[in-house]
Formats: sequence, C-alpha cells, structure tokens
Amino acid sequence: MRVGATPFSSVEGLRSIEQRLATAPGDPQLRYERACALDGLGRVSEAMPAYRDVLLVAPEHFGALTNLGTLFVEQDRPEGAQVCFEAALAAQPGDPLAHLNLALLHARLGADDAARAAYERVLERFADDPQARVHAYNGLARLFERRGDEEQARVYEAKALERPIAWSFPYRGTGVPLQVLVLTSPRGGDMISNQFFDDRVVARTAIVPESFRTTALPAHDLIFNGIGEPDATRSTLACAVDLLAASDAPVINDPRAVLRTDRQAMMARLAASPHLIAPRTRRHARAEISAERLVAGGFTFPLLLRSPGFHAGDHFERVDVAGDLPTALARLPGAELYVIAYHDTLADDGWVRKYRVVFIDGVAYPVHLALARQWKVHYFSAAMADSPQHRAEEHRFLASMDEVLGSEGLAALADVREALGLDYGGVDFGRDRAGRFVVFEANATMTINAPPDDPRWEYRRAAYERAIGAVRAMIRARGERRRDS
Repeated sequence: MRVGATPFSSVEGLRSIEQRLATAPGDPQLRYERACALDGLGRVSEAMPAYRDVLLVAPEHFGALTNLGTLFVEQDRPEGAQVCFEAALAAQPGDPLAHLNLALLHARLGADDAARAAYERVLERFADDPQARVHAYNGLARLFERRGDEEQARVYEAKALERPIAWSFPYRGTGVPLQVLVLTSPRGGDMISNQFFDDRVVARTAIVPESFRTTALPAHDLIFNGIGEPDATRSTLACAVDLLAASDAPVINDPRAVLRTDRQAMMARLAASPHLIAPRTRRHARAEISAERLVAGGFTFPLLLRSPGFHAGDHFERVDVAGDLPTALARLPGAELYVIAYHDTLADDGWVRKYRVVFIDGVAYPVHLALARQWKVHYFSAAMADSPQHRAEEHRFLASMDEVLGSEGLAALADVREALGLDYGGVDFGRDRAGRFVVFEANATMTINAPPDDPRWEYRRAAYERAIGAVRAMIRARGERRRDS
C-alpha cells in the first residue's frame, strides 16, 4: 500500500512539480511529489530511481521507503520490498501502514502464519484507527479465503466492511464538477485508472461496494467501475451489480460485462473467431492437476500454469515437460490454477513480440509493442530502451496500426472487441511463425503507461495522449449527458 501518490497522478501535475523542482533540486518533498506523480502515471522505470533520489537526501523518508517497497512487490522482487518495509517500520514504528505492508508481504510470500500474526498485532496496537482495522480485517479475510476457510473469511470480511468505505480525491477545477463514483475492490484486481480522470473537470469519490449494501450512494453523475479482474473479485462485482439498482446514472464498464471476462470464459468465446488463436484455457482444482489428466484433457507439453487473479507475470510458469509439473505446482499459490495451452510466438529473428491494443468506447487504440527473447514479455523489462531498431518498430505500430496488422489483424481485433463487450478493455497478443494472431489475454485491466520524459520515447507520446484523451472524453460525455438531461 502506498502513501500519498494520488494528488499528483497527472501529466499536468508532474510538469508543475518539475518546474518547481528545477529551482529547488534538493527539496525532498518536491522530489517525493515527482516520484509519486511518476508512480501514479505508471512510469515505473522512472518512479523507482525517483524514490531513491528522495532517499539520497532524506534516508528515513517514510513515503519514499513505503512506495518504493510497494513497487518492488509489484515487480515480484520481495527482497527489495522487505528492505524498504523494514526501514519504513524502523523510521515510523507508530504508523500502522508500516506494519500492514509487512503483513501483506508475508502473505504474498505464502508465509500465512507470519502474516496473520502481523495483522493481529495491528488490531491490538491500532485498535482506535478505523482504516488500520479495515485493512487488517480485510487481510485476515483474504488469508482464510486462500486457505479455503470461507466461514472464518466471512467473519473477518464482515468486520472490515461494517462501515461505508469511501474516499475523495482533490478537485482543482473552478466550475461545477462532474461527480464520478469509482467502484473499487477490497481484493485487489482494480485497473490503474488515476490518469483517466482530469481533476480540473472531475470530482472523484471511490467506494468499496460491499460496504454500501445498506447505505445510500454518494452523489454522482456517472459510475466508473474500476474493478477489472473477475477471477479475484467476483463477489465484489456481484455486489456492484446489486448497487446499480440504486442509481439511474450511466455506468462505464458495467460489472455484469466484466464478470464475463475471466480467462476461461474469454478464451472460450474467442475460440469461435477464424481470425486468431485463443489458447485452450481451463481452470482446475490443484488436486486435479496431473500430467496424465492434462494430457487426457487435450493438453500437451509445454504448457502454462497461472494462479487466477494475478497479472504482470506474477505466479505464471511454463512447464516444458511432464516431469517438471510438480515443481511448478509447488511454486504457485491458490487452490485452483489455470492450465493454458502454449503457443510459440518466437519469430524467425529470435524475438517474441507482444502487442497491446485498448478499446475505448468501441474504438481500438494501439498502446505499445514490446520485444523480448523470452516467452513472458513485459514492457518494463523488454529489450526496448537500448535498441533503436525495436523502438522504430514500435513507432511504426503506434503510428500505423492498420498497416502493420493488416486486414486479418484488424478482423482479429474486431472479434476481441465484440467478445469483451466493455466500454474500456484491451488485449495483449503476439504472432506465431505463420503470422497468425495469438491472444495472450483480454480484459479490463490493461494499463496505458505514460512514456518516460526522455527523447528516446517521444514517439510514444502521441499514441498515449490519444488513448488517455479518448477515455477522458468518454467519461465527460457520458457524465454530462446525464447531468444535463
């Protein structure tokens, strides 16, 4: 969990901070605000060194230690996270967030007993802090849920959600704001959406649906469902569906549509498309997974295993031969796992390409192209920064997507858009050696990351601004249409 990033999560805010920082480069607070802005914009490769820059002048800065540790967690680098979180706890032992983050790290590493003890310490030490209690009870609920103890999980979840959970974001405009209600989940699985809201136009309030079962919703012109991962948040989405009955406002990403976008359901729908390959995807109880059963069910090796509810490559394994299956299973958390057919997308030149396209109000926008040597491709770790050739290839894709993908590729995108059925969603895909489009995933959680402030990445800016501008325009048009009616 982060400290204080949200007020600075806009390109405009970042530019303002950097202008002030130019006249006071050693100011730790300005350095921190800049790091938070980069973090909120999803510019991880810049945010991490920016937080380190804060620590150079203020080694015990709690926010920088906490947020840097959180980025380490998100990149599956637990050693770095532990160093940061322990230093944050030493700097501010009286802050419950320091204890909560260590508990979350224990839980992520599968050290459930240590996580439970840490959450219980929070409840004992910070009994009068309502936010700390909510996070500790929610953490305990997730631990018992993971163990399969649904009864105890419900007990703790009820304690976490016994009061309405809502928070508002700063509004910097001068006129009457557009009031947007953002739905979020206590289980994670939210899309990264800070940059979708222009705080000179929008007054944003975020709520946890389960905590509003018997409470009137805050005033709003529009509901934006920010819950994007149905595998992790099915019960929250179901509650959000019930909440819609209490509002006549328009909804972006209706939770009923998001509920239909889990990996198995999406790949099953896409399998009907003649324009793409949707890898066979089945969700199995861990106890049912064996090489013999998988082969009997139509799978061959190599294949992929993935824990439901995770993204960014977390808890995702390739199993090359049947003998490697027990080791891979032991590394993955969860009572159920996805088994996914592996399709080789390594090109003749030795590179794997991952394309990302988002769909906004029915229109496709290219977001990025990443090249890597390995099967698991992520933009932040791909071979882009040091390769002018790869950046030139991405530039061609961003500037001329229709030409690069061709008619067959555009037909594949149209099929994905229809299968998603979302106001905002996206797809990651590659190509096999025959040129066929292979879908990696398609859902509502696709992030549009702002390009770093570096001349090498300037070619990405126009595509980024088009996509973010389209989301903001959709939000404004839908909300104003209802407010003016």
